[in-house]
Formats: sequence, structure tokens, C-alpha cells
Amino acid sequence: MKQKVFSQERRKDQWRLISKPDGDIADVMALPGAVVEAQIAGRYQVASAVTPGTVIIQGVRRKGILAGVDAAIDREAASEHDVDVACQPRGVRPAETVNLEEMMLKASDEFVSVPTDAEDLACILYTSGTTGRPKGVGLTVKNFLGEQQSSEQALKVTPKDKIIGVLPFFHVLGLSNILLTGLVSGASIVLVPQYSPANLLRNIMESRPTLMIAIPTMFVHLLMLLERKRLHLPDSIRLCVSGAAPLPIETIEAFERCSGCRLIEGYGLTETVAACCLNPPDGLCKAGSIGVPLPGFEMKVVDADGGKLAPGEVGEIAVRGAGVTAGYYNLPQDTAEAFRNGWFLTGDIGYQDQDGYFFVTDRKKEIIIKGGLNISPREVEEVLLRHPAVKGAAVVGRKKGEREEVVAFVTTRREVMAKEIVSHCRQSLSSFKVPDAICFMETLPMSVAGKVLKKELMSGYKDERKIERKDDGLGPAD
Repeated sequence: MKQKVFSQERRKDQWRLISKPDGDIADVMALPGAVVEAQIAGRYQVASAVTPGTVIIQGVRRKGILAGVDAAIDREAASEHDVDVACQPRGVRPAETVNLEEMMLKASDEFVSVPTDAEDLACILYTSGTTGRPKGVGLTVKNFLGEQQSSEQALKVTPKDKIIGVLPFFHVLGLSNILLTGLVSGASIVLVPQYSPANLLRNIMESRPTLMIAIPTMFVHLLMLLERKRLHLPDSIRLCVSGAAPLPIETIEAFERCSGCRLIEGYGLTETVAACCLNPPDGLCKAGSIGVPLPGFEMKVVDADGGKLAPGEVGEIAVRGAGVTAGYYNLPQDTAEAFRNGWFLTGDIGYQDQDGYFFVTDRKKEIIIKGGLNISPREVEEVLLRHPAVKGAAVVGRKKGEREEVVAFVTTRREVMAKEIVSHCRQSLSSFKVPDAICFMETLPMSVAGKVLKKELMSGYKDERKIERKDDGLGPAD
């Protein structure tokens, strides 16, 4: 782990001790005033003193630390010294962050490269956790180099390119396929600091980029804005690439027609340092397909025993290559289950056609089994989205007695009755696939990558990041 530095004096009394419920925690940033004992891997700056190994911070009431995977909280000591133990609730700004402008002002203008080995750990990125708990993916220098070589050959990015940087760089797609692609190729990156459809469109029109890599929701928002304003995107854009989540075929066709730009879909995971498969920018683009493997990657579709399936047969997509992670951080069992004979099992269900193009039909963990029959949530979602009143849709399975029922969560453009949506589904789906229940929502829970967090739609879901506090008579937490 790298040295962790924190600064900023204000609002220290608002810091809490943050941990997972079982006490395992990660990336320690400590504040004088907490009492914990932690075995820390690497070196951390604690109270202006760099301290390796075991750290004991003595202290003051009502304060705490922010922590993560390499330390263990002494909960008895924390309780004895009145230190809060909590999980971080969504939407709350972390207690102090490092200001980028301050870092840039204090940094030297001289660049000094750090020697690295190909197998050195470059970073740990966490999966989005759409169906389960996020996992830390260990990515090496070799993984990033492999991905950059693959992307460079596929996208043919040059110093003359100008890339729209609207995706966050803490997400693998923004980090790898925008920031690092720009740095490696010498291309310009137009940073869009705060995303909104209007802000993105303004930046595009003013900067006239050549390449746009974004997520489906952004393309949907742009399409709506372009239709309303009756605009085309600048002819400087040679290619738009969508990734991180599926994009309906109808949306791709409407976007290309309205914007005047070519839009292709790609496929990748945090475990593959973003893109590992892409529709050829200059070749045949098949509607609904994620394309063909990028140079340096191999992909196949396998059965439950790991055997390769013939074209057209549906199974789990597996991938291998220089860009594929060696495993999950501190999760040996999950790592072992994710690999088979050197191939990474993506958890995505799909097939390969006779031309070598891959198609994703669903997530393995999301398949609904009703009366012994498998139901693809994605198939049902695509039918729902064809209804003119449905804006967004997410389908999950829900236990009802001994059987599982199909539940559709939808957002709408206008008022519509549930029976109308069910009737619409009956026209395109087998009877056992038709939703048993329609739940109307104002918004669907989304990750920063534009993926629907389906685990939050499951019955009995509990957000483990919410603060857990016993009634100890000390009043509200800071």
C-alpha cells in the first residue's frame, strides 16, 4: 500500500470511526483524538508523523478515524474511550479530502518517474457491487500496460485527438480509457468537472472533441437534449463509445440519427482494466453486440464445467489476457471461484455468433428461476423499455412462498396504469416471463457508472454503510 496523506484542519470534530460491520477496514487515515489499535500494512502519515506497523492514537472525546481493509478496530478500546464506530452512509461527503488544487500548487514542476516492475500493484479498484458486496480488484502495472496497448490498436488515438473527460477518474472506465489513454497517446482531454446534460452538451459544442467515451445514461440524456433543441453534435466527433452497462438498440439508432455521430458499444470490467471487447470502429458494427475481443484479449463462452461452447450456444463469458487481474484483494475464495484454468469467469451470460461477435444476455447472478424455467431480466427490461411511457426499468426475482415471481421496477415519462404495462409485456413475452408485479419509482438506484443497483431493489435489503449506533446515552453522533 502507498503512503496515505491527509490534511485540512477544519471540521475535525465531525470525523467518525468508519468500518465494515465485521471490523475489517481499509486505507487508514487517522485523526489525533481516536483510540484504536491497528495493524497497518505500509506507512501512513498520522498526526504529522509517519508511523509504520502498529499505531495507537490516544485521545479526545467525540472523534474518530476513517479506515479500511488493512487494519482491525479494537472495538473495546473504541467504546471505552467514547469513539464512534460506524459505516459511511451514501451521499455524505467523506470527513476531509485532499484538495486537488492545493496539491497542484504545492507540487514541483519537475517530473520524476518512479521505477516499477510489471508485476507491481498499481492500484486497488472496487467493483460496483450491483448484485453483491463490492470487491477490491488488484490491478498491476502489467494489467494497465496491456489495456493501453489494446485500446491504442482499437481506437487509434493520436496526439491530434481531443477526448471528452466526463467520466470520474476513480472509475475504471474513466481512469483507463480516458485519462491514461490520453496520457499515453498524447491526446488532449477536455475535463467536464460537474456532470449535467446541459453542461456536457455545452462543453462538447465549445471544445469540438473528436472522441467521446461515456456511459448509457449520458447518451440517453444527450439524446433527449438534442431532440428538444433540434441540434446535431459537432462533425469533429469521429466516434462515440458506450460502456459500463447495456444500451438498448433503439437508443443507439435514435442517437446516431439525431446526433449525426457513430455510436458503438464496448464491454469490459474492473477486472479487465475496462474495455476488453469492442465493436470495430471502422468495421461491421452489429446491433446489440458488444463486439469482438480487443487485441491482447481472448474470449470464449463456457458451460458450467468450463467447456467451450459452440457459436450460438448460451453460457458464461470467460476472458484472459495481459489486462486481466490476478484476483481480488484479501478474498482468496472469491478469487479461486472466479478463475478456471487461467480464464476469468465474468459472471455475464451470453453467446458468440458465427462471425466471432459476442452478445451479453444477462448477469449470471440475476437469472430468475420461476417454476423451473429460467427468465432473463434483461429480456423483460428491453420489452418494458419499448413502452412509450416507460423511461427506466429494472427486473428482479422475489421469493413468494415456495416460488419466485418476476417484479419490475419502472420509472415513467407520464402517468400509466400497471395493467397497461403488463398488457404490453404479454404481446412480446411468454406468459411465465410477464411481470407478476409492477412497482413505480421516481428514480432507480444507480451507481456512478450508470448501472442499476439491483441489490437495493431486493426484499430485505439493508444498506450496510448506514451508521450503526447503540443507545449509549451520549446523544447524536457527530
